[in-house]
Amino acid sequence: MAESTTENLFREFYGASTFVEKRDIPKEFGFRSKREGSTDDGFPDFFKDMGSWFIVVEAKSGEPGLRSDHAAAVTDVRSYMRNNAVPHADIIGIAVSGQTLESLRVTHLLRKGDSEEIEEIESLQSLASLGSLTKYYQAAAHGDPLSEAELRRFLVNLNEKFHKGSRVRDTDRSLFFSALMIALDDDQFRAVYKLQQPPADKRLVRARFLNEAIVSAVDRQLKDKMEENWSKEIDWKDRFAFVKTIDIPLDEYKSIISDIDEHVHLPSKRLMKRDILGQAYKIFLSRAGKVDNKNIILTPDHIKSLMVDLAQLGRDDVVLDTCMGSGGFLMEAMEQLVEMSFGDEGRISDIHKHQLIGFENDPILFALACSNMFLHGDGRSNLLYRDSLVTRSKSFTVIPPDDELRNYIHTLAPNKCIINPPYETDNPVNFTMSAIEYLDNGGRLVIIMPVNTLSKDLKAADTILGKARLDFVIDMPQQLFFEQDRGVKTSVFGFTKTSGGHERDALVTFIDMEDDGHEVRVRHGRKDTGRWAGISARVKSAIRDHLEDREARSWRTRIFDDEGKLVPRGVKPNPWPQTEVHGLEVAVAEWQEARAEREVAQARMAEVLTEAGIGGFDV
Repeated sequence: MAESTTENLFREFYGASTFVEKRDIPKEFGFRSKREGSTDDGFPDFFKDMGSWFIVVEAKSGEPGLRSDHAAAVTDVRSYMRNNAVPHADIIGIAVSGQTLESLRVTHLLRKGDSEEIEEIESLQSLASLGSLTKYYQAAAHGDPLSEAELRRFLVNLNEKFHKGSRVRDTDRSLFFSALMIALDDDQFRAVYKLQQPPADKRLVRARFLNEAIVSAVDRQLKDKMEENWSKEIDWKDRFAFVKTIDIPLDEYKSIISDIDEHVHLPSKRLMKRDILGQAYKIFLSRAGKVDNKNIILTPDHIKSLMVDLAQLGRDDVVLDTCMGSGGFLMEAMEQLVEMSFGDEGRISDIHKHQLIGFENDPILFALACSNMFLHGDGRSNLLYRDSLVTRSKSFTVIPPDDELRNYIHTLAPNKCIINPPYETDNPVNFTMSAIEYLDNGGRLVIIMPVNTLSKDLKAADTILGKARLDFVIDMPQQLFFEQDRGVKTSVFGFTKTSGGHERDALVTFIDMEDDGHEVRVRHGRKDTGRWAGISARVKSAIRDHLEDREARSWRTRIFDDEGKLVPRGVKPNPWPQTEVHGLEVAVAEWQEARAEREVAQARMAEVLTEAGIGGFDV
């Protein structure tokens, strides 16, 4: 076993000239010999100056022995990280050993400047590109550069700038923001946007050339990597054509873009989990109050994360969202899968290409989901711009055209589905059935929908339970969607697709999570009071371990009584003391929901009148 073989594997991965090698490392960095107590010069096997931080690498053959095994590589690289002439700089240390790329062992370490402490970056256990390594370094060394409060404050202020003088229509603002974020990822745009000058013809919009540069940048970035055969066609230039109509004074426009770059875009590059565009979508529509904006309910971030956790992802899982909205569930799932890859670039590429499937039929939300995926590493290969339903009559009957779509999705082998479907009419039931149709046998569905979905149609519920086992039901707080002006009472349901359906004597875990540790705060929406981490941990434990637990407010019960009658809310009622709910909160929630249902009915009536050729009525 030769150390030179390990070094060659490292060179081949990064390229022969990427790192400075031992004999050429400048003495000014002051590395000391790794021999204990020595004051002689010493040099790691590889070194790279990254500007504000450095990388040092020590390679060993991996042969058992005090000077050749992986532990020796870790010990030596730690020595170089401590003993040098740059104590104020952050240093990433890489210990590598092995004789083949497949058997290579890699440990990444971080020492922050002016600190003796060296910590392991546990989420990175294979060689990673310099770009990926930089992201891991930034996250480990600097943490979250953009707090939730700061992001919300920035987006609210930005919304005011867009709203001023009706510069950007409320329905276009989220897409406009996503266009600016994507353009800032385009090297060509970044090189020229600050140099933009107004047209010589004073009759033209001053920002005309800048608008055109934004649309071109978005088209360059998004036009590839999309599944076309099973998706409605989308022309990115056409989708973002409204940008060309925006008239913001050029100097202010460039200042806005610079602010987005500094305060959101650059910090977001190391915040892989955050659905920034989804948050912007909610905030930018806060002034809208329009019917077509009210039918979409976006899942709050803490519940989104809980639902993905409840799906219990494995590293090879294929995740499906049949109504993905801005893509929040898929991004959360992508991040979890990427963490399981431990920096393996090939596996991460497979995740992006093969392990994420999404449907969305709303053009704005589909564009936002694609934008989100692009900005978070790119998992757009299997995003479909179309309706996902293959069961439409509260039964598992699938007609031939839909059968072709179902069979195509089966070839992608999804085994986890996480969704928040539209709540109007029979949508929750139909989306539940369609999801079960798509999943492989044994696949898991986690879905949030109105609490009475199974109770109000026992025939449809029994049909669902003929193909899937109900594992758990978690009742959500009445005010969960307070920020979106909806008062619908919901539950998270967990199903497993099985050949025999739900066994009549099987126990289901029910959880009363009316209290999720969040409270409504004036002008800030629902905020965590510091108790959510404990609540979510107890909920996940109760479901994983099938517990009846007072702290988790969980209990176990059958959903079929002794006579075989289905009782969707459980034969055994909630045994725990009921959480106090204020009458005013219930009244406000019921008023919100009644108003939302009225708006949906008005919108549907307008559609019917238009289809009948009757227009001009205020419905």
